[in-house]
Amino acid sequence: MSASMKVYESLRERIRQHADRLAVVCGPARFRFSDLARETDRLVGAFSRLGITRRHVVGLALPNQAMLAPAYLALCALDAAVALISTKYRNHELDAIVAHTGPRWILTGHAESADLTTSLKAQCVESRHIDAAEPLIALKIADLPDVSIPEDVALLKFTSGSTGQPKGIGLTADNVLAETACVVDTLAVAPDDRILALVPLTHSYGFDLGVLASLSSGACLHVGSGFIPRMTLQYLQSERISIFLGVPPMYRSLIDTRLRELPDLSGVRYLLSCTAPLSAATIREFHERFGAVICQHYGSSETGAATNHVPSEVLNRMDSVGRPMAGVTVSIVDEHGRPVAPGNVGEVIVSGPAVAPRYLMGQPLGRNPLQGGSYRTGEIGLLDDAGFLHLRGRIDHLINVGGLKVGPDEVSAVLEQHPAVREAAVIGAKDAAGEEFVYAAVTLRSESDESALIEFCGRHLAQYKVPRRIDIRDHLPRGATGKVQLRPEDIVI
Repeated sequence: MSASMKVYESLRERIRQHADRLAVVCGPARFRFSDLARETDRLVGAFSRLGITRRHVVGLALPNQAMLAPAYLALCALDAAVALISTKYRNHELDAIVAHTGPRWILTGHAESADLTTSLKAQCVESRHIDAAEPLIALKIADLPDVSIPEDVALLKFTSGSTGQPKGIGLTADNVLAETACVVDTLAVAPDDRILALVPLTHSYGFDLGVLASLSSGACLHVGSGFIPRMTLQYLQSERISIFLGVPPMYRSLIDTRLRELPDLSGVRYLLSCTAPLSAATIREFHERFGAVICQHYGSSETGAATNHVPSEVLNRMDSVGRPMAGVTVSIVDEHGRPVAPGNVGEVIVSGPAVAPRYLMGQPLGRNPLQGGSYRTGEIGLLDDAGFLHLRGRIDHLINVGGLKVGPDEVSAVLEQHPAVREAAVIGAKDAAGEEFVYAAVTLRSESDESALIEFCGRHLAQYKVPRRIDIRDHLPRGATGKVQLRPEDIVI
């Protein structure tokens, strides 16, 4: 059986088993799994009329909406390779994706189509309206006859690289199904679960733990397109949400929200946080206010879900991202690739059947980090005696201060312990003499100034780790997935 069709056949069988259960809730739209199957069949016909067929690459650049799941299933039924594309990507990112993967069509929403058409410029040769009820727009991309992808690729994911050009990861059907099983088994996702996703569903986190987990388990996926803290808290309680897919800025906003009455979050089994480090201060403050713990989740587009925290252990290990998930092996190696003992720091290696076999574009320079089912993450970390993973930053992000190495995440975590700091980002900068120093940018929740923040860091960090400059801003720069990305060009001295 060919790549995407194998995924479709597996998920279709699961959908049949849960035909009468609620599958998707998005505003007023409510689909049962039987409705999802009918919408999928209808879109198979619509996409066939566009000429989409086996092994075509088709971009899925949809905002969060009810039609995303049936659109994905319909493309799999046609055995097309589905490329998950952020709706926030623009000119250089889209140009690179088109040039290296050659999508025939890109499916998007009505509101997003104008920006995508402008960004694609001459590459977009036609636009077709697909759906009236929940608008789907199909953008025809000019043919690139020299572009082809391997036959076994079922899903393409893109993740921002250090140069701004996305890395393109090609996943097989076995990778997709292994990743789905990993999430469902580890989180014990069941038909009675209700998953609330306010994160983009075309991002690996939202797609894997939201779309795929729901389709495979029979759980209901509640899809949100915006984040309003007070309404989110009310929704978690009123809709009896059991799994919430969040990111660190959301949890900080929830902590700061003024409420007349605290919501009951006892029904939420997993409040998950991913895409960026979550500070111990945020975990502690959230628990003190709401009586619930946030579980850090760690993974990547290359590996899928890798680790997840255990709710009963969060308060004992607030700087951990949890234990390896079902079917995943996490190891720590030294600079020569040799395993190190528990408690020792080294590079984090993730292995398992969900690890992608290859990059389709943007492969990092040097040795390919994807080798035989293992991924050299470039992350520095350690495993404690109980097998919990603790991350210490990225190898390529270390700041060299007079020959001493500083991990940006450690400095960010200290800054976010200050009661006035909402969010912090840290990077290395160079002075007039070419010497590197620690530079930080922060947003505040209450009044403070640079000298007070530097003095605070001096009480908690070795002197060489203390930022020489702390820039107070209204907002921190973010990439297409919402992750804070402080780059050298963002530095203000």
